[in-house]
Amino acid sequence: MVCVKCKQEVPDGKFCIKCGTCQSVSIQRRQRTRSNGSGTAYKRGRTWTAQVTIGWKTDEKAQKLVPVRKAKGGFKTKREALEYCVELRSNMGVVRRDATLAKLWSIYEQTKLSKLSQSKQTSYRIAYRKLGDLAYAKIENIDIGMLQGLVEGRSYYEAKDIKILLSHLYKIACAQQDVATNLAQYIELPELIESEQTPFSDDELKALWGGYDAGDTWVGYILLMIYSGMMPGELLKCEKSMIDLPNNQIIGCGIKTAERKAQPIVIADFIVPVVESLLSLAKGKKLISINKDRFYQRYYETLERYGCRKLPPYSCRHTTATALAIGSNIAPSIIQRIMRHAKITTTQRYIHPDSSDSVAAINTLNPHIRPVELPAQRIKMPQ
Repeated sequence: MVCVKCKQEVPDGKFCIKCGTCQSVSIQRRQRTRSNGSGTAYKRGRTWTAQVTIGWKTDEKAQKLVPVRKAKGGFKTKREALEYCVELRSNMGVVRRDATLAKLWSIYEQTKLSKLSQSKQTSYRIAYRKLGDLAYAKIENIDIGMLQGLVEGRSYYEAKDIKILLSHLYKIACAQQDVATNLAQYIELPELIESEQTPFSDDELKALWGGYDAGDTWVGYILLMIYSGMMPGELLKCEKSMIDLPNNQIIGCGIKTAERKAQPIVIADFIVPVVESLLSLAKGKKLISINKDRFYQRYYETLERYGCRKLPPYSCRHTTATALAIGSNIAPSIIQRIMRHAKITTTQRYIHPDSSDSVAAINTLNPHIRPVELPAQRIKMPQ
Protein backbone atom coordinates (compact mmCIF):
# COMPACT_ATOMS: atom_id res chain seq x y z
CA MET A 1 0.00 0.00 0.00
CA VAL A 2 1.22 3.51 -0.89
CA CYS A 3 0.46 6.57 1.29
CA VAL A 4 -1.88 9.01 -0.45
CA LYS A 5 0.24 11.94 0.74
CA CYS A 6 3.91 11.04 1.13
CA LYS A 7 3.78 8.23 -1.47
CA GLN A 8 5.84 5.96 0.75
CA GLU A 9 5.06 2.28 1.11
CA VAL A 10 3.13 1.63 4.29
CA PRO A 11 1.53 -1.48 5.76
CA ASP A 12 -2.21 -1.87 5.52
CA GLY A 13 -3.98 0.32 7.99
CA LYS A 14 -5.97 3.51 8.44
CA PHE A 15 -3.02 5.85 9.08
CA CYS A 16 0.43 6.16 7.49
CA ILE A 17 3.05 5.31 10.09
CA LYS A 18 5.47 7.83 8.49
CA CYS A 19 3.41 11.01 8.03
CA GLY A 20 0.25 10.11 9.96
CA THR A 21 -2.14 10.75 7.05
CA CYS A 22 -5.45 8.95 7.07
CA GLN A 23 -5.46 6.50 4.13
CA SER A 24 -9.23 6.07 3.88
CA VAL A 25 -9.85 9.69 2.76
CA SER A 26 -8.16 11.17 -0.31
CA ILE A 27 -6.50 14.50 0.20
CA GLN A 28 -8.14 17.42 -1.58
CA ARG A 29 -6.51 20.81 -1.26
CA ARG A 30 -8.90 23.66 -0.76
CA GLN A 31 -8.83 25.99 -3.74
CA ARG A 32 -7.77 29.55 -2.96
CA THR A 33 -10.61 32.04 -3.24
CA ARG A 34 -8.39 35.17 -3.17
CA SER A 35 -5.17 35.92 -5.05
CA ASN A 36 -1.87 36.89 -3.49
CA GLY A 37 -1.65 40.54 -2.50
CA SER A 38 -5.40 41.00 -2.15
CA GLY A 39 -5.21 41.47 1.62
CA THR A 40 -6.33 39.60 4.67
CA ALA A 41 -8.59 39.97 7.68
CA TYR A 42 -8.09 39.12 11.32
CA LYS A 43 -10.19 39.44 14.42
CA ARG A 44 -9.21 41.97 17.04
CA GLY A 45 -11.43 41.91 20.06
CA ARG A 46 -15.04 41.82 18.87
CA THR A 47 -14.40 43.37 15.44
CA TRP A 48 -12.49 42.44 12.30
CA THR A 49 -9.55 44.32 10.80
CA ALA A 50 -8.68 44.62 7.09
CA GLN A 51 -4.97 44.59 6.26
CA VAL A 52 -3.00 44.90 3.01
CA THR A 53 0.72 44.91 2.22
CA ILE A 54 1.52 48.17 0.42
CA GLY A 55 5.26 47.80 -0.06
CA TRP A 56 8.57 46.74 1.35
CA LYS A 57 11.35 48.47 3.24
CA THR A 58 14.82 47.55 4.44
CA ASP A 59 15.25 46.49 8.04
CA GLU A 60 18.74 47.85 8.77
CA LYS A 61 19.24 45.62 11.80
CA ALA A 62 18.06 42.40 10.15
CA GLN A 63 19.52 43.40 6.76
CA LYS A 64 16.47 42.22 4.85
CA LEU A 65 13.27 43.50 3.27
CA VAL A 66 10.22 43.55 5.53
CA PRO A 67 6.62 44.29 4.51
CA VAL A 68 4.96 47.64 5.10
CA ARG A 69 1.29 47.21 5.88
CA LYS A 70 -1.81 49.39 6.18
CA ALA A 71 -4.85 48.33 8.18
CA LYS A 72 -8.34 49.49 9.11
CA GLY A 73 -10.46 47.96 11.83
CA GLY A 74 -14.00 48.13 13.15
CA PHE A 75 -15.76 45.71 10.80
CA LYS A 76 -18.51 43.51 12.19
CA THR A 77 -17.79 40.50 9.98
CA LYS A 78 -14.80 38.96 8.27
CA ARG A 79 -16.48 39.33 4.88
CA GLU A 80 -16.84 43.10 5.33
CA ALA A 81 -13.16 43.37 6.25
CA LEU A 82 -12.04 41.35 3.22
CA GLU A 83 -14.23 43.39 0.89
CA TYR A 84 -12.69 46.59 2.23
CA CYS A 85 -9.17 45.30 1.47
CA VAL A 86 -9.82 46.05 -2.21
CA GLU A 87 -10.64 49.69 -1.43
CA LEU A 88 -7.78 50.00 1.05
CA ARG A 89 -5.28 48.77 -1.51
CA SER A 90 -6.65 50.96 -4.31
CA ASN A 91 -6.49 54.05 -2.07
CA MET A 92 -2.77 53.49 -1.56
CA GLY A 93 -2.22 52.76 -5.23
CA VAL A 94 0.30 50.02 -4.58
CA VAL A 95 0.79 46.30 -4.60
CA ARG A 96 3.94 44.60 -3.51
CA ARG A 97 4.86 43.29 -6.95
CA ASP A 98 5.18 46.80 -8.46
CA ALA A 99 8.22 49.09 -8.38
CA THR A 100 8.24 51.59 -5.54
CA LEU A 101 10.69 54.26 -4.43
CA ALA A 102 11.35 52.09 -1.37
CA LYS A 103 12.48 49.15 -3.54
CA LEU A 104 14.59 51.47 -5.70
CA TRP A 105 16.15 52.95 -2.55
CA SER A 106 17.08 49.44 -1.42
CA ILE A 107 18.92 48.91 -4.71
CA TYR A 108 20.59 52.33 -4.57
CA GLU A 109 21.59 51.85 -0.92
CA GLN A 110 23.37 48.60 -1.70
CA THR A 111 25.19 49.93 -4.79
CA LYS A 112 26.03 53.59 -5.43
CA LEU A 113 25.26 55.06 -2.00
CA SER A 114 28.13 53.22 -0.33
CA LYS A 115 30.61 54.86 -2.72
CA LEU A 116 29.75 58.38 -1.54
CA SER A 117 31.27 60.29 1.38
CA GLN A 118 29.80 59.78 4.83
CA SER A 119 28.30 63.29 4.84
CA LYS A 120 26.52 62.65 1.52
CA GLN A 121 25.27 59.27 2.68
CA THR A 122 23.80 60.91 5.78
CA SER A 123 22.18 63.68 3.68
CA TYR A 124 20.52 61.20 1.33
CA ARG A 125 19.32 58.97 4.16
CA ILE A 126 17.65 62.01 5.72
CA ALA A 127 16.18 62.94 2.33
CA TYR A 128 14.79 59.41 1.90
CA ARG A 129 13.01 59.58 5.26
CA LYS A 130 11.30 62.78 4.09
CA LEU A 131 9.61 60.88 1.24
CA GLY A 132 7.13 59.51 3.80
CA ASP A 133 4.37 57.20 2.55
CA LEU A 134 5.10 58.18 -1.06
CA ALA A 135 8.08 55.83 -0.89
CA TYR A 136 5.66 52.87 -0.93
CA ALA A 137 3.42 54.05 -3.75
CA LYS A 138 3.55 52.62 -7.26
CA ILE A 139 6.15 54.66 -9.08
CA GLU A 140 3.96 54.58 -12.19
CA ASN A 141 1.19 56.33 -10.24
CA ILE A 142 3.43 59.14 -8.95
CA ASP A 143 3.11 62.41 -10.86
CA ILE A 144 5.16 65.61 -10.80
CA GLY A 145 2.65 67.27 -8.45
CA MET A 146 3.33 64.64 -5.79
CA LEU A 147 7.08 65.05 -6.18
CA GLN A 148 6.86 68.84 -6.05
CA GLY A 149 4.87 68.55 -2.85
CA LEU A 150 7.85 66.85 -1.19
CA VAL A 151 9.96 70.02 -1.45
CA GLU A 152 7.32 72.65 -0.72
CA GLY A 153 8.06 74.63 2.44
CA ARG A 154 11.60 73.26 2.74
CA SER A 155 14.90 75.10 2.56
CA TYR A 156 16.88 75.13 -0.68
CA TYR A 157 19.46 72.60 0.46
CA GLU A 158 16.84 70.22 1.94
CA ALA A 159 14.90 70.33 -1.32
CA LYS A 160 18.07 69.90 -3.37
CA ASP A 161 19.00 66.69 -1.52
CA ILE A 162 15.49 65.29 -2.09
CA LYS A 163 15.60 66.16 -5.80
CA ILE A 164 19.04 64.61 -6.34
CA LEU A 165 18.07 61.45 -4.46
CA LEU A 166 14.84 61.07 -6.45
CA SER A 167 16.79 61.57 -9.66
CA HIS A 168 19.10 58.68 -8.71
CA LEU A 169 16.11 56.46 -7.94
CA TYR A 170 14.33 57.36 -11.17
CA LYS A 171 17.46 56.56 -13.19
CA ILE A 172 17.37 53.04 -11.73
CA ALA A 173 13.64 52.82 -12.55
CA CYS A 174 14.30 53.94 -16.14
CA ALA A 175 17.05 51.33 -16.49
CA GLN A 176 14.62 48.65 -15.27
CA GLN A 177 11.94 50.01 -17.62
CA ASP A 178 9.62 50.68 -14.69
CA VAL A 179 9.09 54.23 -16.00
CA ALA A 180 9.96 56.01 -19.22
CA THR A 181 10.92 59.44 -17.84
CA ASN A 182 12.91 60.80 -14.92
CA LEU A 183 10.24 63.04 -13.38
CA ALA A 184 12.63 64.27 -10.69
CA GLN A 185 14.32 66.57 -13.21
CA TYR A 186 11.16 68.70 -13.33
CA ILE A 187 11.09 69.45 -9.59
CA GLU A 188 11.47 73.21 -9.03
CA LEU A 189 13.68 74.11 -6.07
CA PRO A 190 12.87 77.01 -3.74
CA GLU A 191 14.89 80.19 -3.99
CA LEU A 192 18.33 80.04 -2.41
CA ILE A 193 18.52 82.69 0.30
CA GLU A 194 22.02 82.91 1.72
CA SER A 195 22.64 85.12 4.72
CA GLU A 196 25.79 87.15 4.20
CA GLN A 197 28.49 86.42 6.72
CA THR A 198 30.16 89.38 8.42
CA PRO A 199 33.95 89.57 8.84
CA PHE A 200 35.59 90.73 12.06
CA SER A 201 36.38 94.43 12.28
CA ASP A 202 39.79 96.04 12.95
CA ASP A 203 38.86 96.80 16.56
CA GLU A 204 37.72 93.23 17.16
CA LEU A 205 40.95 91.84 15.73
CA LYS A 206 43.00 94.18 17.91
CA ALA A 207 41.04 93.02 20.96
CA LEU A 208 41.67 89.37 20.13
CA TRP A 209 45.39 89.97 19.58
CA GLY A 210 45.49 91.87 22.86
CA GLY A 211 43.96 88.92 24.67
CA TYR A 212 46.42 86.51 23.09
CA ASP A 213 49.41 88.73 23.97
CA ALA A 214 48.10 88.91 27.55
CA GLY A 215 48.39 85.12 27.86
CA ASP A 216 44.98 83.84 26.72
CA THR A 217 46.30 81.08 24.48
CA TRP A 218 42.81 79.82 23.56
CA VAL A 219 42.40 82.93 21.40
CA GLY A 220 45.13 81.38 19.24
CA TYR A 221 42.62 78.90 17.76
CA ILE A 222 40.44 81.80 16.58
CA LEU A 223 43.45 83.69 15.19
CA LEU A 224 44.58 80.57 13.33
CA MET A 225 41.18 80.30 11.62
CA ILE A 226 41.12 84.02 10.81
CA TYR A 227 44.57 84.15 9.23
CA SER A 228 44.52 80.82 7.41
CA GLY A 229 40.92 80.39 6.24
CA MET A 230 40.66 77.20 8.29
CA MET A 231 37.15 75.87 8.88
CA PRO A 232 35.97 74.84 12.38
CA GLY A 233 35.63 71.21 11.25
CA GLU A 234 39.15 71.27 9.87
CA LEU A 235 40.53 72.65 13.12
CA LEU A 236 38.82 69.86 15.08
CA LYS A 237 40.14 67.28 12.60
CA CYS A 238 43.71 68.64 12.48
CA GLU A 239 46.42 66.38 13.90
CA LYS A 240 49.84 67.56 14.96
CA SER A 241 51.46 65.36 12.33
CA MET A 242 49.60 67.30 9.60
CA ILE A 243 51.32 70.59 10.46
CA ASP A 244 54.43 71.33 8.42
CA LEU A 245 55.80 74.58 9.90
CA PRO A 246 59.06 74.67 7.85
CA ASN A 247 56.95 74.83 4.69
CA ASN A 248 54.18 76.99 6.22
CA GLN A 249 51.33 74.58 5.54
CA ILE A 250 48.89 72.08 7.01
CA ILE A 251 48.21 68.99 4.91
CA GLY A 252 45.41 66.44 5.18
CA CYS A 253 42.71 68.07 7.32
CA GLY A 254 40.60 69.55 4.51
CA ILE A 255 36.92 68.63 4.55
CA LYS A 256 33.74 68.80 2.44
CA THR A 257 34.94 69.58 -1.10
CA ALA A 258 37.57 67.80 -3.20
CA GLU A 259 39.44 71.10 -3.66
CA ARG A 260 39.73 71.76 0.07
CA LYS A 261 40.85 68.19 0.68
CA ALA A 262 43.52 68.38 -2.03
CA GLN A 263 44.97 71.84 -1.30
CA PRO A 264 47.11 72.49 1.81
CA ILE A 265 46.18 75.22 4.28
CA VAL A 266 48.76 78.00 4.04
CA ILE A 267 50.18 79.47 7.27
CA ALA A 268 51.55 83.04 7.28
CA ASP A 269 54.94 83.65 8.90
CA PHE A 270 53.48 85.90 11.60
CA ILE A 271 50.99 83.19 12.68
CA VAL A 272 53.65 80.46 13.01
CA PRO A 273 54.48 81.43 16.65
CA VAL A 274 50.76 81.10 17.47
CA VAL A 275 50.69 77.59 15.97
CA GLU A 276 53.83 76.66 17.89
CA SER A 277 52.23 77.72 21.18
CA LEU A 278 49.10 75.68 20.34
CA LEU A 279 51.26 72.66 19.54
CA SER A 280 53.00 72.95 22.91
CA LEU A 281 49.62 72.87 24.66
CA ALA A 282 48.16 70.02 22.59
CA LYS A 283 47.58 66.73 24.39
CA GLY A 284 47.39 63.60 22.30
CA LYS A 285 47.67 63.50 18.53
CA LYS A 286 45.20 66.31 17.75
CA LEU A 287 45.90 70.04 17.76
CA ILE A 288 42.80 70.57 19.91
CA SER A 289 41.23 67.70 21.86
CA ILE A 290 37.66 68.89 22.32
CA ASN A 291 34.24 67.95 20.99
CA LYS A 292 32.23 70.18 18.67
CA ASP A 293 29.72 71.41 21.26
CA ARG A 294 32.42 72.34 23.75
CA PHE A 295 34.43 74.08 21.02
CA TYR A 296 31.51 76.33 20.05
CA GLN A 297 30.87 77.12 23.72
CA ARG A 298 34.50 78.15 24.30
CA TYR A 299 34.54 80.09 21.01
CA TYR A 300 31.56 82.31 21.91
CA GLU A 301 32.79 82.74 25.49
CA THR A 302 36.09 84.05 24.12
CA LEU A 303 34.38 86.54 21.79
CA GLU A 304 32.23 87.84 24.63
CA ARG A 305 35.29 88.16 26.89
CA TYR A 306 36.93 90.59 24.46
CA GLY A 307 33.85 92.57 23.48
CA CYS A 308 33.46 91.04 20.00
CA ARG A 309 30.15 90.54 18.24
CA LYS A 310 28.65 87.07 18.38
CA LEU A 311 29.90 86.14 14.90
CA PRO A 312 29.85 82.45 13.94
CA PRO A 313 33.15 80.61 13.38
CA TYR A 314 32.59 80.82 9.63
CA SER A 315 33.14 84.58 9.91
CA CYS A 316 36.81 83.77 10.50
CA ARG A 317 37.04 82.37 6.98
CA HIS A 318 35.20 85.37 5.53
CA THR A 319 37.64 87.63 7.36
CA THR A 320 40.53 85.88 5.63
CA ALA A 321 39.15 86.48 2.13
CA THR A 322 38.16 90.08 2.88
CA ALA A 323 41.57 90.91 4.33
CA LEU A 324 43.31 89.51 1.27
CA ALA A 325 41.07 91.31 -1.23
CA ILE A 326 40.41 94.77 0.22
CA GLY A 327 43.14 97.33 -0.45
CA SER A 328 45.68 94.81 -1.70
CA ASN A 329 47.10 93.87 -5.07
CA ILE A 330 46.78 90.13 -4.57
CA ALA A 331 45.48 88.41 -7.68
CA PRO A 332 42.01 86.86 -7.32
CA SER A 333 43.42 83.50 -8.44
CA ILE A 334 45.86 83.55 -5.51
CA ILE A 335 43.06 84.38 -3.07
CA GLN A 336 41.04 81.53 -4.57
CA ARG A 337 43.95 79.15 -3.99
CA ILE A 338 44.45 80.28 -0.40
CA MET A 339 40.75 79.85 0.28
CA ARG A 340 40.86 76.46 -1.48
CA HIS A 341 37.81 77.18 -3.64
CA ALA A 342 37.13 75.29 -6.85
CA LYS A 343 35.47 78.35 -8.44
CA ILE A 344 36.35 82.05 -8.26
CA THR A 345 32.63 82.83 -7.90
CA THR A 346 32.71 81.07 -4.54
CA THR A 347 35.65 83.21 -3.43
CA GLN A 348 33.77 86.37 -4.41
CA ARG A 349 31.00 85.51 -1.96
CA TYR A 350 33.57 85.59 0.86
CA ILE A 351 34.75 89.15 0.15
CA HIS A 352 32.79 91.90 1.91
CA PRO A 353 33.88 95.46 1.03
CA ASP A 354 32.22 98.30 2.94
CA SER A 355 30.92 101.57 1.49
CA SER A 356 34.21 103.47 2.02
CA ASP A 357 36.06 100.88 -0.06
CA SER A 358 33.53 101.29 -2.88
CA VAL A 359 33.71 105.12 -2.83
CA ALA A 360 37.52 105.11 -2.89
CA ALA A 361 37.51 102.67 -5.80
CA ILE A 362 35.01 104.64 -7.93
CA ASN A 363 36.90 107.89 -7.28
CA THR A 364 39.90 106.47 -9.11
CA LEU A 365 37.90 106.76 -12.36
CA ASN A 366 38.05 110.62 -12.34
CA PRO A 367 40.36 111.56 -15.26
CA HIS A 368 40.86 115.18 -14.04
CA ILE A 369 42.58 114.38 -10.77
CA ARG A 370 45.53 112.33 -9.76
CA PRO A 371 44.35 108.79 -8.98
CA VAL A 372 43.94 108.42 -5.26
CA GLU A 373 45.47 105.55 -3.42
CA LEU A 374 43.00 102.99 -2.22
CA PRO A 375 42.69 102.92 1.56
CA ALA A 376 44.79 100.44 3.47
CA GLN A 377 43.23 97.14 4.27
CA ARG A 378 40.37 97.35 6.68
CA ILE A 379 41.74 94.22 8.31
CA LYS A 380 45.43 94.68 8.91
CA MET A 381 47.76 91.77 9.31
CA PRO A 382 50.21 92.21 12.21
CA GLN A 383 53.80 92.89 11.24
